[in-house]
Formats: sequence, C-alpha cells, structure tokens
Amino acid sequence: MTTASVDTGIALFDRWTALWNGDFSDPEEFLAPGFRIRFGNDPENAETDGIHGPDGIVEFISAFRAAGPGQHYAVDGTPLVDGDSGRVACRWYVTRADGLQKSGIDLFEVVDGRIATVWSVTGLRRFAD
Repeated sequence: MTTASVDTGIALFDRWTALWNGDFSDPEEFLAPGFRIRFGNDPENAETDGIHGPDGIVEFISAFRAAGPGQHYAVDGTPLVDGDSGRVACRWYVTRADGLQKSGIDLFEVVDGRIATVWSVTGLRRFAD
C-alpha cells in the first residue's frame, strides 16, 4: 500500500515548487524513477505526456524557464494529504516578471516517499480569496 504523511506531502510540495523556481539539485531524491506529469489544460499540446523521469521534467522546466525568465512559483496554502491513498494536492501560484499572476492546482501520487505522477491544471488568473 502507498501511504504519505502530512510532513512528507508538505516537503514534496516544497521541493516541487523549488524545482519550478530553478533548483535542479538532486531531483531523484523526491521524484520517482518512472515520474510522469499530466497537464490537464491543453489537450492540443499533449507532447508533454512524453515527459518521463526526473531528467525529463528537469529538461522541460529548464526550457520553460528560459522561455519565460523571471517567474516565481509559490505554494498557496497547506497541501492536503490523503495518507492512505498516497495522494497530495495543493494550490500554487506563479508571478511573472510583468507582475501578472496565474494559479493552479497539482495533485501528486506518492510512491515510496517520492512523487510518481503529477496531474496539473493551470488557470489564466489568480483567485487570491
């Protein structure tokens, strides 16, 4: 059975957010070898379904950051952890260099203390309330 503690869920979201902020150190510490990501908001752009493993997501995020420098990601609230199923969910937001903010929500499947799968949906604006 896959389980996740609240502390594990919070730590994983902190590392995931740091990754999106350009901290590419030791991704295999918190991402499973078979890591996958599913972006839910762009069915016409499904080539991201081919991202596999820690190296694949690091390469994707590195290119994404190079194309849009100055972005800063932050966790929005405390991650919700379903310890029995090994699922962790949390809101997040990104502030672009021009000050525009967008938000989203990510859901993790945690296996053996590492993120195995992420389902991610991004909004076009941030709801701060």
